[in-house]
Amino acid sequence: MHRRITILALVMALVAVPTAALALEGDDAVTTETDRATTDVAPRDAETDRHRDGLDRLKKHALAAIDRQLAVLDGLLNAIEKSRHITPGHAGQLRGDIHNAQAGLKNLARKIEGATTFEELRPLIEQIGSFQVGHVVAPKTHQVIVSDTMVAGAEKLAGFAEKLAEVIARFEEAGFDVDEAWRLLEMMEENIAAGERLADPVAENVIGLQPEDWPDPAQGILAQGRADLREAGKSLREAHGNGKVIVQFLRNLHDGTDVARDAASDKATTDAAG
Repeated sequence: MHRRITILALVMALVAVPTAALALEGDDAVTTETDRATTDVAPRDAETDRHRDGLDRLKKHALAAIDRQLAVLDGLLNAIEKSRHITPGHAGQLRGDIHNAQAGLKNLARKIEGATTFEELRPLIEQIGSFQVGHVVAPKTHQVIVSDTMVAGAEKLAGFAEKLAEVIARFEEAGFDVDEAWRLLEMMEENIAAGERLADPVAENVIGLQPEDWPDPAQGILAQGRADLREAGKSLREAHGNGKVIVQFLRNLHDGTDVARDAASDKATTDAAG
């Protein structure tokens, strides 16, 4: 009897041990999977997300501003290439300034992209305006191109005036009254000289301006450049207008000669017939 109890106790013990071990193994498995799930899907910090989103938006706006500046600089290079009258020296100097601005802005864009905090980003954004593309680089480039173009235009008009003088002299030698033509030519030459005198210095006055010159002295120099070019353009347009009037005046003289000759011929024919 005692032996049967002992055997039964051993059997129960053998049955109980695997069951306990199995239960322990199951608990470990559940705990491990739960820990893994907790690690993989950690709750996100809303404040951190807002911070990150705000930083990304600010960086996006800053990079867009830099892209706009770079587009303006590309346009300036294109304007230089298309200009038929800008001098090689002026073109080279402007290209150098524009390339420097492009390199600086691209380097700044890389720093902005790499910024990880608002404290790091804000001073970088403030540097965008320091390149003064709209205030200095663009206006000085346009003024140099216009200045050189007007000087070339004045020289072309001066050559035209010389030819007109030769034609007027021939008309005068033929016995025509060309006093009005000489008066108009004098006005034309004065306007050409005034236009060139105003336009010529502008390029040299503005081409050396740098971003750090804004607002003083760049603002005043560029304003004076605009005013001088405006007046120069007015003078050169008036000179061109004078030239056209002279041409028409001489044409009218020439046409009047033909009419007089034809009328005299008709009269002679009629008299002969009578």
